[in-house]
Amino acid sequence: MTTLDLKTLIALATGYPYEFPACSYLFADHARHPLPAGILGELTGRIPVVACGSNRAPEQLARKFRDWPLPLRIPVLCAKLAGFDVVYSAHFTRYGAVPATLHPCPGATVDVAVQWLTPAELERMDATEGIGINYDRHHLTGIDLEIEGFGTIHAAETYLSRRGPLIDRDTPVALEAIPCAGRAWPALNQHGVLDLTRLRLAPKATLDSFIHAIVTDADYRLRLIELLAKAA
Repeated sequence: MTTLDLKTLIALATGYPYEFPACSYLFADHARHPLPAGILGELTGRIPVVACGSNRAPEQLARKFRDWPLPLRIPVLCAKLAGFDVVYSAHFTRYGAVPATLHPCPGATVDVAVQWLTPAELERMDATEGIGINYDRHHLTGIDLEIEGFGTIHAAETYLSRRGPLIDRDTPVALEAIPCAGRAWPALNQHGVLDLTRLRLAPKATLDSFIHAIVTDADYRLRLIELLAKAA
């Protein structure tokens, strides 16, 4: 990660949560493809996992499964989750972004994706999520998750931040890039939330130098995360 040139490094951080095609797709052979006919028949035996941030994006899946030795064929279906919004977590990723987490928001309905993973694929996803450090995987029950072309289910796996939501002016901060009906909180894009944290934690730094330090200095990143988490 630290060998990237500064321009690429900044783009990776500020580009979060990356481009989502706004339609269901099949991630196969490390690329996005249209959903084939009969795809619903392939879901049997797979585990539904709510993806609310970068995991929705084909380019992030390509990074996470870059060296995957097995055949890869992941259905990613658009969905709407009632009673939640997607907000920023109170931590930084190792590539310099402020990532997402679900947070209860009565009356809201947020756009998400549902990945249908095999047990082996789920194990790989767990390994990429910082389980026990930044996220835990939870089995959500009693939810209303309306999946495009499939119907509504009431339970699914998802990753929730151990750090809690990033708080600004006593409220969580939502992801501007994620549509949400009935959103209750202010929303920022990634550039905006990074600048918000910079002003709070390192006001004398430029945004580029702030991101560079987060990516290249793990101890510095951890100190900043601890400060953010105290207010979460």
